[in-house]
Amino acid sequence: MKKIFIALIAVASLLFTGCEKRLDIPRKGVIDLTTFYQTDADAESALVAAYYTAGRFFSNTMWTTAGWNDCPFLSMWEYASDEIYVAGSDKTDGQSGNEIQAFRMDYNNSLIAGTYECYYMIIKACNDVIDNFAEAADTQVKKRCVAEARVLRAQAQLLLALAWGTAPIVENNLAGDAKPANAESQEAVLQWVADECDKAIPDLTSKTSVNDKKGAVKITKEFAYALKGKALISKHDYAGAKTALKQVIDSKLYALVPGEQMASLNHNSGRATSEAVFELNFQFFDGMNAYGRTQPNFRWLWSWRSDHMNCPTGDGSELVVGGWGWVNPSQKFVDKIIAYDGLDSYRRKAWIKTYDEVLYEMPYSSDKEGMTLEEKMKDKNRGVMDSGLYGHVGYFMWKRLFRSEDRVMADGNVANWNLTLMRYAEVLLLYAEACAKTNDDGSGLKALQEVNERAGGKTKVTALTMDAVKTEKFLEGWLDGTRFQDLIRWGDAATELANNGKYYPTFYDAMSKKGESEHRGYIDESDADWCAKLYSVGFKSGKNELFPFPFNEMQLNPNLSQNPGY
Repeated sequence: MKKIFIALIAVASLLFTGCEKRLDIPRKGVIDLTTFYQTDADAESALVAAYYTAGRFFSNTMWTTAGWNDCPFLSMWEYASDEIYVAGSDKTDGQSGNEIQAFRMDYNNSLIAGTYECYYMIIKACNDVIDNFAEAADTQVKKRCVAEARVLRAQAQLLLALAWGTAPIVENNLAGDAKPANAESQEAVLQWVADECDKAIPDLTSKTSVNDKKGAVKITKEFAYALKGKALISKHDYAGAKTALKQVIDSKLYALVPGEQMASLNHNSGRATSEAVFELNFQFFDGMNAYGRTQPNFRWLWSWRSDHMNCPTGDGSELVVGGWGWVNPSQKFVDKIIAYDGLDSYRRKAWIKTYDEVLYEMPYSSDKEGMTLEEKMKDKNRGVMDSGLYGHVGYFMWKRLFRSEDRVMADGNVANWNLTLMRYAEVLLLYAEACAKTNDDGSGLKALQEVNERAGGKTKVTALTMDAVKTEKFLEGWLDGTRFQDLIRWGDAATELANNGKYYPTFYDAMSKKGESEHRGYIDESDADWCAKLYSVGFKSGKNELFPFPFNEMQLNPNLSQNPGY
C-alpha cells in the first residue's frame, strides 16, 4: 500500500508539473496589487476609490451592522440634538434613533456601531493611498493625491474624536489581527487632525474662482484650513482656529448664495455652489443597480410621513411621496427661528414650512382652476389624516426634503445630489466664535453679520457676542449635524439637552380627526411623555459627552477601553 501511495503522489506531481505552464494564465479584469501602486494614473485611481468610499460611507451606514437607512455624517449627530424629533410612524418606530435622542442608548445601538465602522472604512481607503504613495511621491500628482487622502482621512478621524473621544488613530492599514488601543486623549487626536492638514496643505490646490464647481467637489487648501480650524476650535485653541479659518475667508474663493437661493442648498439645483467648501459629488445614471448606489434610503427616512397625509401631489408639486417622517422640527427650533428671524425670512422659508403653507400654497391633485382659499379650507382631499403625525408640532422640514428636482433617475429611487461636508456659512460662524473667544478686529463681527444678513430676518446683529454666535449657529446649522458638537464644545449640553426624550407630541387636523368642517391643525400632548415614563432620559453630564464604543469592537479588541458611564 505504501508503494502505491508514493507512486500516486509521484504521478500527481508529474501531472501538475506538466500542466503548470498551461494553468499559468493571467486573470483578466483583475489588478495585480504588487505592481499597481506606481504611476500617476495609479495614484489618481486609488484616490478616486477613497473618494468613492467616503461618499458611500459618509452617506449610508453599514448594511450588515445598521442597514442602509441612515447617514453617518448627519444622523447620529442630529438624533443627539434638540433641534428635531426622531419620529417615524409612531412611538414604536425609529428606536435606534430615539435611544440616541433620549440618551438611553448603550453599546448595542446599531446606528452608533454602523457609524463607527463607516468612519474607519473611509480611513482604510485613504490609507491605501497614503501607505503606497507617501514615501514614493516623486511627482506633484502623487503628492497631491496623498495630500487629498490625508485630509479626507483627517475628516473621518475628527468625527471619531468628537464622537468617541479617544478612538484609535489609524495612520496605516493594520493587519487583520491588530488590536489598536485608545488614543492618548481627545485633545491629542484633534491636534493630530490639525497637524495632518498642515502636512497636506503645501501639496493641495485651490479653486480657480468663486464659481469653480469642480473645485467645490475636491479637497482643496481651503478645505484643509477649514478642517484644521474646526479641529482646533474643538480643543478650544481659539487663536489657532482663527488663523486657520481666516485663510479660507481671505482667499475670496467662497461666498454665501443669495437669500433667495437658500432653499436650493442640499438639492440638485444647489450643487457645488459658491458656498460649498467641500462636497462629495454623486452622479447617477439609469441602469445602475438600486442598492449599488449610495444613499438608497436616507432621503426617504428624512422626508415627510406621506402615508399619514393627503400630500400636495398636484401639477408642479416638489414633494416626492413615500417618506418615513423620522425627522421633524422641534418646538424649540420652531420657536427660536420664528422669534428671531420671523416668518418672512429667507432662512425660515428655506428650512421649514408652516401647515398653512403646506395646505394652501402647494398644489393638490384635487385643486381646480380658480379654487379659492375658502374652498381649500373645506377640501377633505388635502392635509393630515386622522392617524396624525407623530413627533410633530405642525411645521414641516423643507431644508433636506427629498424633492422632485432631486429625483433624476428613471425609477425615481434615489436623488442626484451632493453631500456637503463643509459650507462657507459654517466657516464664517466658526471664525466669528474664535474671534468672540479671543479678540476681534472687526472681521469676526463682519463674518457673523454676513450670515445674519443673508438670512433676511428681523433680528440684526450689531455686536459680536457668544450669545449671538450661538443663536446664528443654531438656526443656520439646522440639520447640518453640528448642533450636538457645538453644545458639547460650548459646555451647554447639560442644560440644553436635559429635556431630550421627554416630549413627543402628535399633530392632528381637526377636519380628519374630529369631523370639523374646515382644516385646523392642533397638537395632542396626551402621550407626549411616553418615553420619559419608561426610561431615564435626558443628557447626563460625565457620560453623554461621548458615545459608547460599540459592543462588537469591545469584544474583538481587549486593548480598547470603554467611555465613562457605559
